[in-house]
Amino acid sequence: MHKKNVVIMKATRETNGNKSLPNLPLHKFVGVAVRFSLAALGTSLYGGSLLVWFVGLWLAWNFLVGVVRFLWVCLVFLFAFVSVVAFIVWVLTL
Repeated sequence: MHKKNVVIMKATRETNGNKSLPNLPLHKFVGVAVRFSLAALGTSLYGGSLLVWFVGLWLAWNFLVGVVRFLWVCLVFLFAFVSVVAFIVWVLTL
């Protein structure tokens, strides 16, 4: 009887994709709250629509995240390439 319960629990965990986090984790909620606050500040200072400011800040944030990810991948690639070349040179000089 105990083994049957374990199998059922395991199957449930696997079919759910092991999603133990809620749909909107805290860090995403904080990001939305910060963008909404900045959009409200931009609307109050410079006018315009709150929705336009919110979408504009979201687009700017996604662009900056993409740039940072690209630079990080370039740095990791360079480090890996230099490591492989250094290893090959080291092996050839033995």
